[in-house]
Amino acid sequence: MTSPQENPLTPDTTVEVGSIVELTPHAVAHGGSFVARYNERVIFVRHGAIGETVRARITGAGPKNRFFFADVVEVLDPSEHRRTHPWAPADALRSESPIGGMEFAHLDPVYQRELKTMVVIEQLTRLGKVPASNALLKLLRVEELPGGDTGWRTRIHFDVAATGSGNRIGMYPHSSSGAVAVEDFPLAHPAVNRLQLHRLELENISRVDATVSSTGEILLSFTVRAGTSQKAVADAVTVQAEELWGSLKEEKITLVFTAERQGGRRRGERPADVVRGAQRQNPQVTEKLDIDDISLSWRVGNGGFWQIHPAAPEALGLTVSELLELTDGESIYDLYSGAGLFAAIAALEVGPTGYVLAVEGSPVTAANARDNFESGRARIEESADTRIETVKADVGAHLARLLPQVAAGKAKKPDAVIVDPSREGVGKKVVEQIDQLDPQRLVYVACDPAALGRDTGYLRELGWELLDLRAFDMYPNTHHVETVALFARAS
Repeated sequence: MTSPQENPLTPDTTVEVGSIVELTPHAVAHGGSFVARYNERVIFVRHGAIGETVRARITGAGPKNRFFFADVVEVLDPSEHRRTHPWAPADALRSESPIGGMEFAHLDPVYQRELKTMVVIEQLTRLGKVPASNALLKLLRVEELPGGDTGWRTRIHFDVAATGSGNRIGMYPHSSSGAVAVEDFPLAHPAVNRLQLHRLELENISRVDATVSSTGEILLSFTVRAGTSQKAVADAVTVQAEELWGSLKEEKITLVFTAERQGGRRRGERPADVVRGAQRQNPQVTEKLDIDDISLSWRVGNGGFWQIHPAAPEALGLTVSELLELTDGESIYDLYSGAGLFAAIAALEVGPTGYVLAVEGSPVTAANARDNFESGRARIEESADTRIETVKADVGAHLARLLPQVAAGKAKKPDAVIVDPSREGVGKKVVEQIDQLDPQRLVYVACDPAALGRDTGYLRELGWELLDLRAFDMYPNTHHVETVALFARAS
């Protein structure tokens, strides 16, 4: 690592990439960095904490050098909340190019949640125009989920790094295009780390996706480089896997070898996956949720969406249920529905006279949702006869088709709407479509506080009011946070 004393800046020196500056961050920013100033210039510095004094290396600049980015390289006056980072490869004090994805791991988990609370509030006030005096913001606290701050990630993506000893699982340093080999990952579920994936030779493989289900099934998906035989790669990896783990069937491990996507004219028809191990076709994992006397299950296919923290389905499912207060006979739209977590819970609450529409754009996950409800696995006695309609479609496009049908009385008007979009959020168009459907209430499940803040602004402009707000630390040691917000029309 370059010595912090190299390239020192005097007060009148121009800030440039590679310079070392002394900073004292005064605020946290959305995205995992902290805000500091140097000679009236704004610096977004990673791996720091509010109030501590650090030396940081400038790593990049914004448009016209209006602001800069930096990484801490030395701590001069540490925050009381700083702790030893649990993973050296991601620690800016022990690695010159720290791996991304654990931006807050050098800080005490309680303080991490305080920072995330600040971020949610800031996004809702700045983008959503919610008054800072709002009681919901004053009372908001990001809530801890059970299980600790490591070993919680049940879905993990690894890239492949070329090393002197072969091609191994790897991850990327922040803002880097070159993967670095890793031997483990402390956020990964223990079942993944026990596999010791770093021992696999991954020739002609570009990425590895690992999934561990709540029922103990393991699904490993290998992306095979274009122009390479999937069968040959599958044969080579399967031999290694059996040497490492024994009987794949007994260990409930399935290996999927999928062809790398190609763009342009050469795209052609994508070859079928090659599947080995516990399942030999249509590989899926089973996710279960047991709450009191309720037991539901879902099958989720390779590449399908499911919450990555083991405690998240129950925490989010109960929260959405509590906020919506659904009653018998109501009609519910579940948009961006995934495999049907919220739709299943809504169905049992609206009962046999109710209606649930689940709209999902992913072909894999939409097919999972349809099968989960048609098979009955995501139903219990109270929802056995509930009408549940699953649709594979872009949400905005489907709502555009539904609006005239609802207006003409040919389609069910929703009493309540649930949205659980990707990090991009819902967006103005879909917010306006939901408003035109005129539901009584809306629950917004957000994995990005900036998207929630922006969409809250759109809703407020249309006359909606924020009635309740919860936030969960579903991604400990990272800057990410999950928020659930309840909206209704202002009275």
